[in-house]
Amino acid sequence: MNCLSAIVKRVSELYARFPFGLLRLKVALAFLVLVKIAAAQYAPVEQGVLFTHSEIPKMHIQIDSDSLDQLYLEENWYSDHEYPAVFVFETAEVSDTLEDVGIRFRGNTAREKFKKSFKISLNTFHPGRKYHGVEKLNVNAETNDPSMIRSRLGWNLYRAKEVTASRSNHVELYINGEYYGLYQNIEHIDDEFVDTWFGNKNGNLYKCLYPANLDFVSNNPDDYKMAPFGERTYEIKTNEAWDNYSDLAAFIGFLNQSNDTDLNCELESFFNVQSYLKIAAIDILTGNWDGYIYNQNNYYLYRNPLTNQFEYMPYDLDNTWGIDWLGQEWTNRNIYNWSQSGEPRPLFNRLMDTPEFRDIFSWHIRDVLENYLGTDSANLAAENLHNFISESALADPYRPIDWDFDEADFLNALESAAGDHVEYAVLNFVGLRKESALSQVENISIAPIILGYTEDFSDWPNALAVELYTDGPAASQVLLEWRLDGIEQTSITSAGDGDAEVFEIPIPEGASQLEYNVSVSGTNGMSRSLFCDDRIVRKGNSDGLVLNEVMTSNSSTVADNAGEFDDWIEVYNFGDVPLNLSTYYFSDNNRSTVKWALPDVTMEAGDFSLFWADRDLEQGAYHSNFRLNNSGENLFLFREISNGVEVVDFISIPPLPTDYSYGRETDGPADWVLFENPTPDSSNSGALSVRERNSIAVLPYPNPTADMLNFGKPSSYILRDVSGRVLLSGKGSTVNLQRFNSGVYFIEIDHRIHKISKL
Repeated sequence: MNCLSAIVKRVSELYARFPFGLLRLKVALAFLVLVKIAAAQYAPVEQGVLFTHSEIPKMHIQIDSDSLDQLYLEENWYSDHEYPAVFVFETAEVSDTLEDVGIRFRGNTAREKFKKSFKISLNTFHPGRKYHGVEKLNVNAETNDPSMIRSRLGWNLYRAKEVTASRSNHVELYINGEYYGLYQNIEHIDDEFVDTWFGNKNGNLYKCLYPANLDFVSNNPDDYKMAPFGERTYEIKTNEAWDNYSDLAAFIGFLNQSNDTDLNCELESFFNVQSYLKIAAIDILTGNWDGYIYNQNNYYLYRNPLTNQFEYMPYDLDNTWGIDWLGQEWTNRNIYNWSQSGEPRPLFNRLMDTPEFRDIFSWHIRDVLENYLGTDSANLAAENLHNFISESALADPYRPIDWDFDEADFLNALESAAGDHVEYAVLNFVGLRKESALSQVENISIAPIILGYTEDFSDWPNALAVELYTDGPAASQVLLEWRLDGIEQTSITSAGDGDAEVFEIPIPEGASQLEYNVSVSGTNGMSRSLFCDDRIVRKGNSDGLVLNEVMTSNSSTVADNAGEFDDWIEVYNFGDVPLNLSTYYFSDNNRSTVKWALPDVTMEAGDFSLFWADRDLEQGAYHSNFRLNNSGENLFLFREISNGVEVVDFISIPPLPTDYSYGRETDGPADWVLFENPTPDSSNSGALSVRERNSIAVLPYPNPTADMLNFGKPSSYILRDVSGRVLLSGKGSTVNLQRFNSGVYFIEIDHRIHKISKL
């Protein structure tokens, strides 16, 4: 069973437990979220229309002739000024036109070539506009490569190994009706890219350029904003206004300063090590010297707020498969000592010095060599791709100009070198690299690889679901063992017949601390544990911090520091001592305990603090990376503890009318009620709650009902669906529901909200 299948099975089981009502709806919505996360993290995104491999699409650019002349003036080659144009994308199935796109040259030395590479920005003059989910296109000339397939072979290999990598295909480019040649269309890495892959785009995305070696500079985050060549070495591409490098500085600090034991056990809390080990193996076997390992260049880092991990993403693969500008012999360079001697490359070098990570890297090297590189099917795929593009490539009038690659150089590119910087043909390089790598790779056996895990708090506090994702050698058994308040429980064993396993740990009422670990055994008898030390999940509040009041639709109640009326969350320290908030997290996601870290501030005993759920990080440390849903959702307050997490507080927020809040009746450990008069950043005591206004509650009956709903006395009412949309409003003692479909609705009677079920 793969990851997605396991999640479908898990959600189906939950769905079946709720025959009707809001809980079933929540399970269905949770399913959509889980599928998006699982698909993004553990399987490649579909190629889609824009990056189709079934044909060679045509891209047409219509641009004013004066603008085109200006673009090509030598003095403008390195300008990023975008000229307006019309973009047409054409395949056998679609022909779409987008007016007012921006076009400019892209690349570094590529801008000096006769055949230019282009950036096409679909959103420059129409902010937020996307085409098939993307806002920008990188259309690369690939002039260095006489075969014109090296880059695409690299992208295909990344995707075959299921790591985060751009989609790509070949396209024919036409400008003002003239054929400009065959190009590589490569997916641009930006906020839309990470949203497609990781299900969110709220984290920091860094474009890492030479000399981005990840070496330690200082503990000051601002010191990583260095720009020795005019642009930042680590250039932040999201949350630019916030411009906070604390996450990058923490990762680099740990990477360089941790001891070997801590690195082995804790690096994966900072960084997706397993994904990177695959990428490193592919980079080395394809001779990608212009990336991190050798040239400290050409990659992105994205800190995924759902996992707290940095994700590594490569880009620019034109200097691969035997392309060389440095006079190095890439066919036989040692796979474990591939970085430049004497230069800091702490990420790769420390992984190679850590036995467990080195062994996993070795397994991926051998896996690529045996299943993807130089096999009969892989060589045939390269030949088929080369034949597939031949007609378009040979018709390209600009292809031969920059490097004098003639027709024979293209036609023989898989078997014959072209000279100069192309010392090896594609398949010749593959054969030599494979032969040398097989002689270098260590002959090891490993246990199944643990890609990662998630904790699902959907059933909290009654149960915790743990989902484990594996890779590498087949698992013969997966074993979960746990203790409740120090007492051993019956372990759960799975046959391990797939790459995803789901366990549900029941938590009886009264239990306060869960400790668990998962081990995976392979058919070779070797096993691997998920954690170095058992994971701890603690419930209950031990120090006095609680969620105290929330508002999910704020139109006029209170404005933030930017003058905006946004959703807000209030916390209260009802304890006797000050509390530092730096280890606490808010999350509206059942599967992420670290979605948004509270700032490093101290709350005095008895203090209130207000945070804005507005996804506006650039507005300050009190602005979170998510918004609240006014149709209702879960909100968690988590705290990091040694080896685990504490569920400090949890509230299921009901649908709320605009400018009403939901809060604790008297601050601290008290019942939650609806407030007609919210009290942001101050005590709830003395505020007029709807419960207090309606000392004699008006209750709708019968509930559930098939047709008529009664109140008992004339009352003002508003009927809403589960999305919060108003269906009916008025005054009376009954509401006729006959014309509405079966399901869950919410009715507000004299400002008090009730859930009703229509049969």
